[in-house]
Amino acid sequence: MATVAIDSPAVTGIDLESRRASTLGDIVRLHRIAEVRRQQGLSLRTVARRTGVEIRELRQQEQPDSDLPLSALYLWHQALDVPIQNLLQDHDAELSTTTQNRAAMVKVMKTVVALSEVPSSPRVTRLVTMLKEQLIELMPELADIGGWPNYGSRRPPDHQGRIAENPIDIHSLSLD
Repeated sequence: MATVAIDSPAVTGIDLESRRASTLGDIVRLHRIAEVRRQQGLSLRTVARRTGVEIRELRQQEQPDSDLPLSALYLWHQALDVPIQNLLQDHDAELSTTTQNRAAMVKVMKTVVALSEVPSSPRVTRLVTMLKEQLIELMPELADIGGWPNYGSRRPPDHQGRIAENPIDIHSLSLD
């Protein structure tokens, strides 16, 4: 992972005054992947499943100062299903209206799917089914959206949690 300092040769020639709003200390913000991922309502685990890249690497890549190769940027573009220009740093414009609408529709669909999984009266079930069909009619890619998680994180059986990867030495803790 590389970072670019403001006074480095890689940044000379860039209008530094216009980049001043997009800096973190002395580091230039190169992209807004983490921000877009949160707005899309996706977890790093979901992105890891979609891309086949480990969560640790994705976490490093989504740091605003990480200098990503185009291939990694393209993977993020596919996983988040947003235009590449929305992933690049641009403080003059928020996410495009289309992308914001899509994120809102995904959230609504997640709620509808969660409602369809809850046992209810036949009338409510019909209404939820009709709403789901109408949303899919408006936006066909919503057909693959799952509901909000009901039972916390779902890990594959062979996946270890963070505590297994970074155990805590309880003998070094002063519990007196």
